[in-house]
Amino acid sequence: MYSWRVTKYNPLHRNDNGSYKIKDEWTSYSDIGSKVSEEEYLETEDKYINAVLSFMNEMNIDKLYLKDLELHSDGVVEQNASSFMLTMWLGKGVSKREIKELIKLTLRESIWCSLSYKKQFSVHFGYDYYMYIGAANDCPKASTKVITSGLFVEEFSLKYI
Repeated sequence: MYSWRVTKYNPLHRNDNGSYKIKDEWTSYSDIGSKVSEEEYLETEDKYINAVLSFMNEMNIDKLYLKDLELHSDGVVEQNASSFMLTMWLGKGVSKREIKELIKLTLRESIWCSLSYKKQFSVHFGYDYYMYIGAANDCPKASTKVITSGLFVEEFSLKYI
């Protein structure tokens, strides 16, 4: 099993415990306007979405299943996603289009979800723009593509897939 932590945070700026040392880094959708421009935020959000799609493509996976889901009702309403979220349930097979929307809503802290495909692939999210991907196969092409986009891909031990 292979697993990675995908972030916007340069690992050179981590302390010995793995914590990120730069304190004024933006970490949330709510930081738009104070710590990050909307343009930079949206570019970064797209990089995360494309990272998941790159790993899925290398694994030849066209859909994922909704494994875990938490709704934050205020955020869902603010993002005008209520009707979309009514079409989501645990165990549902979600298309790439739906995956893009779920990732966006997760990064914007409107929902939290984890997605998986059998025991071959998984993606879930932590706080502060941490994303974790697990795969049954190594994905060197996807890793390179994500790194080239400006994100960082670190090998990271996941407890489950």
